[in-house]
Amino acid sequence: MARSLRVQDITKIFPRSSRPALDEVSIDLSNGEIMALVGESGSGKTTLLRIIAGLANPDSGVVEINGEVVWSIGIKTKLPEDRNIGFVFQDYALFPHLNVKDNILYGLHKMHPKSERIKRLIEIIKLTGLENLEERFPHELSGGQQQRVALARALAPKPNFILLDEPFSNLDPVRKDSLRDELRAIVKESGISALIVTHDTRDALSVADTLAVLKEGKLEQVGSPERIYFHSTSEYTASLFGKVNRIPCQLFKGEGAPSESTDILVRPVDLEITKDPSGDVHIVGKVISTNFRGDFNEVTLECREGLTESESVTHVSIYVGPERNLKLGDTVTVRRLRR
Repeated sequence: MARSLRVQDITKIFPRSSRPALDEVSIDLSNGEIMALVGESGSGKTTLLRIIAGLANPDSGVVEINGEVVWSIGIKTKLPEDRNIGFVFQDYALFPHLNVKDNILYGLHKMHPKSERIKRLIEIIKLTGLENLEERFPHELSGGQQQRVALARALAPKPNFILLDEPFSNLDPVRKDSLRDELRAIVKESGISALIVTHDTRDALSVADTLAVLKEGKLEQVGSPERIYFHSTSEYTASLFGKVNRIPCQLFKGEGAPSESTDILVRPVDLEITKDPSGDVHIVGKVISTNFRGDFNEVTLECREGLTESESVTHVSIYVGPERNLKLGDTVTVRRLRR
């Protein structure tokens, strides 16, 4: 598949820093793909975004856009304004003295003739659902509408791809879900690739086709949202995307071989209550707390059986439907779902 962006072995070390901000990071962004860079503060997300945009230079590696190398040691660096990248800033950076129409037209100032600019303006207003808002100024728009204007301005000149920096951080939490869906639908319909930087894993899981997880400048894992969530390759990645249970177990290597004690990480959603544990790997626990979470109840079990021969107690969280009436002290059997 053709690539909008290739970043290969990018390393960046800031002066007086004890570790690299980025350590041989490589990612590929395919045409039409939405990728999210996810990680905690200080993981290197923003540094990588700035390097891709041309606002900072790495110490080594290659940045390639649409098959053209724009940064590598020994070649002339392509300036940010010559990379044909669209930007959606965290605060949207709309011009307060320009209305919606003129904010979008600003992104089309290089397009000639004027008739082509107007034609593209009409297309992008329809794509982003901004009809009848063309004459409004930014202060007259809701947060979601401002985001759509910023997105329209970034998409209007048909860039190689767009970069979005924490696009949902300034939005009302009540409307976030619908606005995530809107943004994904608009970007997908445009056919333009997008790279999103976020620390909010819900944003990443909802919007992206592919996730790239960064930890302390290193790439931890790349994969689909489902792969990252259900089949994390490290404890860091598993914990970053939600609650996990650490369950001690015995690892059998084969007939006659000694068993080994280890821990497995299991998400609460991957556990279910069963009445017939025969033939299944299961654990038994006593309900010690139950908390209503709206669509489900989060139940905590104190488990002593079915784990190891150790006397240690393990607390396990499971999610059950609100219709299941579990009381403190109830004993239940839980098994892991197969995925």
